[in-house]
Amino acid sequence: MIEAFATLAIFWFLAAATPGPNFFAVMQIAAGRGRRAALACALGTVIGTALWAVAGFFGLKALFAAFPATAVVIRMVGACYLIWVGIMLWRKAVATDAVQQLPTSRAFLFGLATNLANPKTAAFAASIFAVALPPDAPVLTSLAAILLVCLISTLWYGIVAVVGSTQALVSLYRRMRMVVMRVTGAIFAGFGLKLLAE
Repeated sequence: MIEAFATLAIFWFLAAATPGPNFFAVMQIAAGRGRRAALACALGTVIGTALWAVAGFFGLKALFAAFPATAVVIRMVGACYLIWVGIMLWRKAVATDAVQQLPTSRAFLFGLATNLANPKTAAFAASIFAVALPPDAPVLTSLAAILLVCLISTLWYGIVAVVGSTQALVSLYRRMRMVVMRVTGAIFAGFGLKLLAE
């Protein structure tokens, strides 16, 4: 069982650390809205991870296999959300010298929505639990695996939030705000378009 948890931890960390919508959401908030908002965004991302992990535990993969249209709908909705975020970031790319504050509740919801809008997280969660844990794993073992996944996500996105909100990166962000926001917007829209294409 220790080997199964080690496998799960390695694969989940690699998935979390690979730059994707969650990473760019937390980094964008950290550099542009401050550490408190970034940590709230990171928390929203972790809650989203927990929801997908629980869904994976309860057989999300089986649901998608039984009802393929469900996976298509989730992918389409998620893709549209990511494209919308990308367009909004592009339109709001206005140069400013100040870090604009964002209510922690909105930052939390942004992180949560970004995570839930990424069906690849759902697919990965469904697959990783099927691969890493034996089919007859006790409920407590599976719950411990979900807790492990959430802990890894908390540590990683917490680090991203703290590092992204350091004075050096915030100063760089202020100087290059328009470019950074438009590049980030293009990345979000690109993720969404890629989901639609798939």
